Amino acid sequence: MLQVNPQQWQIIQRILQQYLPGYAVWAFGSRVGGPCKPYSDLDVAIVGTQPLPLQLLAEVAEAFSESDLPWKVDLLDWATTSQVFRERILARKLVLQ
Repeated sequence: MLQVNPQQWQIIQRILQQYLPGYAVWAFGSRVGGPCKPYSDLDVAIVGTQPLPLQLLAEVAEAFSESDLPWKVDLLDWATTSQVFRERILARKLVLQ
């Protein structure tokens, strides 16, 4: 279960649907597996076979930064992530879209 309230979930969904409609997106880290603190960041993996365009990553990061979410969202490009880290994410991921 993702540790966010319904309003925060709506913001996350809106940004993902607007900027990443063709991508699988997973959450991982303390907001998924706990324990998390009120201002723990949200770790998000954007899954694709090719590295994401830098412009797209910047736009998504800016959308989250300018949103009303009270914590930081850390974006991770799956295609550029090491196999060791991928395995850690796969063990505790939550599909967001």
